[in-house]
Amino acid sequence: MKPELLAARRTAAVQAFPEEIPDLPLEELRARLGRERVYKLSFNENPYGPSPAAVRAVQEAAASMHRYPDSYGRALCQELADFYRLSPEQILLANGADEIINLVALAFLDPGDEVIIPSPTFGSYAAAAHLAGAVPVTVPLNDYHIDLEKVAAAVTEKTKLIFICNPNNPTGTAFPASELLPFLRRLPERVLVAVDEAYNEYTDDPAGYTAIPFLGAEPRLLVMRTFSKIYGLAAARVGYLLADAGLVARVHRVRPPFNAGVLGQAAALAAFRDRTYVETMRRYNREQRQWLTEQLSACGWKVVPSQSNFLLVDTGEDGRGVFDYLVERGIIVRPGHGFNLPTCLRITVGRPEENRALVEALMAKNSRRS
Repeated sequence: MKPELLAARRTAAVQAFPEEIPDLPLEELRARLGRERVYKLSFNENPYGPSPAAVRAVQEAAASMHRYPDSYGRALCQELADFYRLSPEQILLANGADEIINLVALAFLDPGDEVIIPSPTFGSYAAAAHLAGAVPVTVPLNDYHIDLEKVAAAVTEKTKLIFICNPNNPTGTAFPASELLPFLRRLPERVLVAVDEAYNEYTDDPAGYTAIPFLGAEPRLLVMRTFSKIYGLAAARVGYLLADAGLVARVHRVRPPFNAGVLGQAAALAAFRDRTYVETMRRYNREQRQWLTEQLSACGWKVVPSQSNFLLVDTGEDGRGVFDYLVERGIIVRPGHGFNLPTCLRITVGRPEENRALVEALMAKNSRRS
């Protein structure tokens, strides 16, 4: 393709990106709302914060901030490789999972390629496809669940890549990893499958929902993970890709050097080693997720069964109205309009006091209506 045509195509692709929905820091939210106490249940962060070991590691690493980090993050990659029984060459670090999604698109997609994306899902997949000049092809969910049969049926001769989020964002639904193998074997050899497992550690059975054990048998498979969720390191910006060494080497070609910083690498290594903390976070989330599901159902809402640290709820009315009502009371959730789910809200499972405040506000709303 001529450079001028490619440039025009990229310009059109950027203009097609949806507008970013800002999620303000807590300090600014407090100032804007004039409230000392604000509960932020909108971005699926770990409300309990990181492991104390990760905090100590950052404090110790801070003295070396004047030096560039190991561009390949060898210490962290070796730790991950040992845990997942892979080679370090099968792992790549990035500035959060969002960067991995972009790097995968840039490494493997050409203008005009098709990218299949179950929908609704995380918006970065379509954005990355546009960035590479590719064409996103959406496949509707089936009762809030990804339908692998429908996804396979959507493959054409132009399909190059499939993005799958498991558990899916914003629905929280997940499918067992055992369903992935027959799906993969139905696909043409040229089609890559990138599975985003950002929320895997929050599932009731992380080993049963991960595709990582299939990497050896399926060289077209890529698995994306992050330290932003259960590890509580959203601000540290560390994600990682696991795949065949040949695929990883290709992604390295488009990766900026030093994209995972010194502090992030140190925090991630310490957090990953603290398995007790991860298990505690999973237990806290499971208990509060169940309680919140029961309470929101009692409010008359349909709650989609979740395997993550958030709930998708159908309010039966315009979700923006409920969103605005909660904002006035210092509770921030995510309206479903951006996911084409206008009657829904996505609500992060918070601390017990945050979840109680949410339920009490909704009960007060219902009592006014009656």
